[in-house]
Amino acid sequence: MKNLTKLFLGLLILTGIVFTGCKEASELVDVKFAANYETELNVAVTPSTTAKVTNGVFAVTKTIDPTTNSDYEKYLNNIKGVNITSVSGLILSVNPDMTLLQTNLSITNGTRTATWTYDNLSIVEGTIITLDNNNGQWDEVEQMLMEKEPFTVSLSGTASEENADFVVLISFESEVTANPIN
Repeated sequence: MKNLTKLFLGLLILTGIVFTGCKEASELVDVKFAANYETELNVAVTPSTTAKVTNGVFAVTKTIDPTTNSDYEKYLNNIKGVNITSVSGLILSVNPDMTLLQTNLSITNGTRTATWTYDNLSIVEGTIITLDNNNGQWDEVEQMLMEKEPFTVSLSGTASEENADFVVLISFESEVTANPIN
């Protein structure tokens, strides 16, 4: 009986080693790549049609399809994880310089939403807008990328100027982990 117990225990340990080794071996073939996305939002600030609002208003939306990244598309069915490393906005042009009084930037895929809000944000050409992860926004974008479906970037709000325009480049940088043998 002691020999049977030792044999059973030995098989149990061997099985644990084999499964751990297989997992580690599988991780050796993991592929990591950058999946970066950007979109230019051409924003036209127009006079408000609401009597209560005397400033300019704006709203623009663009769609991003994550499969436009060739590596993302190549490993689409084998993606294990996505890690957002930065999200930012860059004012490419503005005419005239202005203050965005109330601004809402959101990224959504219909089931998930990441939102950033700003009040009294002065913009000139070259202004960099850091889109932080203070409320878990990056986590939501990571999940959107894991869902592998297109998502929309929307910018809306009010500005200190009417009949103005600006262009903002929204950029997402991420690292994707995929396993081609899974």
